[in-house]
Amino acid sequence: MRAFFPVQLLSCLAPLALLYSHSSTAAPTDIPSAASFYVSRLPDLHQDEERPLRMYAGHLPSDPDARTAEPADVTAHLYFFMVKARRTADKERLIFWLNGGPGCSSFDGLMMEIGPWRVDGKGGLKTVPGGWEEYATVVFIDQPAGTGFSYAPSNKYDHELPEASAHFVEFLRNFYKVFPEYQDVDAYITGESFAGQYIPYFADAILSSNLKIRLKGAAIGNGWTDARRQYPSYLDYAVKHGIVEIGTEAYKNGKEITDKCTEELSKYTDIEPVHVNVCEEVMMTVVSAKSHLTNNTATCINMYDVRLEDTAPECGMNWPPDLTDVYTYLARRDVVNAIHANAVPGNWVECKPRVHTEFSTRRSNSSITLLPRVLERIPVMLFVGDQDLICNYVGIESMIQAMQWNGETGLGKVQTQPWTVDGKPAGTWVASRNLTYVKIFNASHMVGYDVPHVTHDMILRFMGVNFTAITDGSARIPSAVGDDAKPIPAILDDLPTSTPAPSKSPEQDKAMWEAYYNAGSAALVLILIAIGVGVFLWWRSRRRKLFLRDIPLSTREENIPLNSSMREDQDGDDNGSFRSRKGKERASGTLAEQEAIFDVGSDEEDERGAVSGRTSR
Repeated sequence: MRAFFPVQLLSCLAPLALLYSHSSTAAPTDIPSAASFYVSRLPDLHQDEERPLRMYAGHLPSDPDARTAEPADVTAHLYFFMVKARRTADKERLIFWLNGGPGCSSFDGLMMEIGPWRVDGKGGLKTVPGGWEEYATVVFIDQPAGTGFSYAPSNKYDHELPEASAHFVEFLRNFYKVFPEYQDVDAYITGESFAGQYIPYFADAILSSNLKIRLKGAAIGNGWTDARRQYPSYLDYAVKHGIVEIGTEAYKNGKEITDKCTEELSKYTDIEPVHVNVCEEVMMTVVSAKSHLTNNTATCINMYDVRLEDTAPECGMNWPPDLTDVYTYLARRDVVNAIHANAVPGNWVECKPRVHTEFSTRRSNSSITLLPRVLERIPVMLFVGDQDLICNYVGIESMIQAMQWNGETGLGKVQTQPWTVDGKPAGTWVASRNLTYVKIFNASHMVGYDVPHVTHDMILRFMGVNFTAITDGSARIPSAVGDDAKPIPAILDDLPTSTPAPSKSPEQDKAMWEAYYNAGSAALVLILIAIGVGVFLWWRSRRRKLFLRDIPLSTREENIPLNSSMREDQDGDDNGSFRSRKGKERASGTLAEQEAIFDVGSDEEDERGAVSGRTSR
């Protein structure tokens, strides 16, 4: 989740030195069985007993040089928490989730964003809808080594992105040994904030490796990917959202530090930097005028959600409010034992300062240099919450405009499409040459925290889920991107009860639709025979095709995914209840149909707010 930028925030946190001496950390290590990772129960987790969560968790070796280490040496291990899919979709899918920092735990994603539960305020957990594990198996990974419940020897932290990539690939190698059933399952790497650096590197490393993983896509939320475009965006974003007014002293100060940053960036001619020290001052300088005293307490704008404030100098590091209860829950020894995390001494820490400091990336090229190469091989989605400052959408859009990939620069002539979920404007959506860009309305740096059902719809669409193969769960929530309305499986409820019983698996769904088709075909034959009785053979042969076209049966229901019938119903069908179950119409009055994706600055978008953040949580 959280991005530790700017680096001066580290001064608020005490440095940690982690030394590990546990028998399970010695090298070399054998890969345990899957059964040893099974989490039989989580203390005080209140869940649906009819659909209990199936969970696996623990440590796996990630040091690519572990085979040459001495038996007594401590080697790096990454911690993972896997939640298996609760419902059946059209096929199995595997999602890997990474939070940012660097050094921030993916328990942020698990417990506050895209996971199956939230803290209940009473010391336990409650399951909630909108988690990505509903139709896909999700693996949350603490990395680089030393992050969260992961560990590494104190003299072997990762410093550069290629090192972290090698560790991630080694982790995956061992993961698939433990869970070989996922070897042929479509996989996706997802994450947020500083994962905008990790994910292009990791995807490129996987695609260049001999792992033979079915990597089908990558998704980056509020990512920090291109320092050259994202640092200068703070002033533009602040002006656009009314945080700073042009001509004021605050604007002049922000412009001065932004120009200084831009000048420094121009000196980088042989490398694309991940971060630049001078530029780290830009964001907080730009919004400094919003700092004030509240009840004698210094207060500042929340860098992750500009609608909120926080105490200074944290300015968002205390957010979201669930964080306090997350700390309390993960400090419980019964919880730590249950999730097989007891190899790490001390309590869980959301973002480890030591890991962040060690991961300097001084010699790493920014991931913007790898992203075009990744786009040549797999689809990538960039999504941003419009209330995020630290990795805001202005900078990400600037990056996309300047990036060259798959033969062209920028998105080209494609147009923004309005995106609605459950009848409400959710954001905008545009895709071009393997790149999808999604702006999410009224969402912070942690979009899943604010709008879980919206982000769930987003990832399902990106993965190309066949909604007609899903008959239960949140797939019933209508949504649409432009004119492309989601086919709602609730229409199955309107079919005659004499048809085969509804089912859960894709194979049974397929058989069910085939049964509908065959039944309809038989009915057509009977009707033709009845009409043909007493009619001359020459008339019947000449009129057969026209007659078939005129039969008023429900053949449109066989036309999966029903998009054409949705439009017809929306345009003229009097059956309003049936129409509403087919999907949503294009949002009206929320976005011009021909709005260009980078047409920023309109009053309409200003009212909606701004996106994304670079705080690598």
